[in-house]
Amino acid sequence: MQNELIKIDLSVNALVEKKFINNLLEINSTTQKHGLVVTEIIAKEIAEAHNLALKENDRVDFSSDTVTRLVKAFSESYYITQETFSEIIGEIIDLFYFLKNEIDDVLSDDDMISEMLIVFNETCFGVIEVMQSKGVEKIIRKYNFGDTKIWDDYEKDRIKFGVDDVWHDYEKFEEKLEYGETWRE
Repeated sequence: MQNELIKIDLSVNALVEKKFINNLLEINSTTQKHGLVVTEIIAKEIAEAHNLALKENDRVDFSSDTVTRLVKAFSESYYITQETFSEIIGEIIDLFYFLKNEIDDVLSDDDMISEMLIVFNETCFGVIEVMQSKGVEKIIRKYNFGDTKIWDDYEKDRIKFGVDDVWHDYEKFEEKLEYGETWRE
């Protein structure tokens, strides 16, 4: 009896994953407008990232709606290329659920996606490592404490490092970090 339940559970999981992947493949008409293609391999990687993010953040999400909205929104970012597409989207999915927990779901999913996209593009210049630190901190402080001071700190750091655009001057930025300078803690 227990083996039969395990087989049923595995087949249900396989069907759910197949539907999830198919839903991601269906949004190619949107992503291709921005030069990004959701291949079956990328869709599987995104599905795996989604499952891991849910597990790590103790969240439950039975549909692919949130992820497809994230993929559609972030495909508009000119900082994401076909080569970085799957990895960045995977990180963004994890950050999405982490932020939902940290700010106690005060934002709707669509508002959270919009906020994340603005911070990713305008503050972090598409650098996922900056998004994972300064970007996340900015969103948490804004919605938990009404504090936007982090923007001022970020601008001071950009001036300190002499970097106008972190994405395009990333080598210059990394070089300065290698010699002992760090972002403001």
